[in-house]
Amino acid sequence: MSSDHLLQWSSNGLRVRMSGTTHLVAHVTPLLPTQKLRKAEVLHSLDDLSKAGAEKVFTSALRPREQQFFADLGFTLHEELFLLAHNFETPIDLPTRPSRRFRRSDWEELLKIDSSAFPQFWQFDGLALAEAISATSKTRIRVDVQDTPAGFAITGRSGRMGFLQRVAVDPRHQRIGIGRSLVADALQWSKKRFVKELLVNTQVSNSNALSLYESMGFIKKYGGLAVLQWTVTS
Repeated sequence: MSSDHLLQWSSNGLRVRMSGTTHLVAHVTPLLPTQKLRKAEVLHSLDDLSKAGAEKVFTSALRPREQQFFADLGFTLHEELFLLAHNFETPIDLPTRPSRRFRRSDWEELLKIDSSAFPQFWQFDGLALAEAISATSKTRIRVDVQDTPAGFAITGRSGRMGFLQRVAVDPRHQRIGIGRSLVADALQWSKKRFVKELLVNTQVSNSNALSLYESMGFIKKYGGLAVLQWTVTS
């Protein structure tokens, strides 16, 4: 693996991202259904990551069938997540606050908001933010309008499926309706584009986010999601 591929690369059915702050941590996302992944090739990728200096490898949020594939390779549970969906069969809120399009000049501010809004493991670095933006063929990024950005949301669409990729609000500006308004914007945008179902996930321990989503018509889906981890052994 050449040095110019140490931060982000794709191979053997996986997208791999090395942490932008430390190369001791890597993240892998399956690009294919697990029935099409080959265990030997995935193990080869893990070996490459070990040689590149990674000491821990974390998966993206996986559904139960995907979890089993990685568990068979020696991955263990890191954290469980709730998966929620909105099917647009109930009335949806209108945004209550003004927002605007993301500007390239907002980049550093969005990373600061994200770092303040989430525990360290879940914080976005530049590569993770870029990955969330490019994860779907159509993407909407809205920034809450303040003198400086106080919150943002990333919503993606692939066909008739929608994904609320990220909602982050600066803790200094929480509980004044920013998050609710950004989620309402995501729902309105998705409905206008005939999205059948908008999905979002959140940590089991994040009771505030869970309460917000459920109050806006999102319903927990059976099975949930989980992030798994693989640790390099000497």
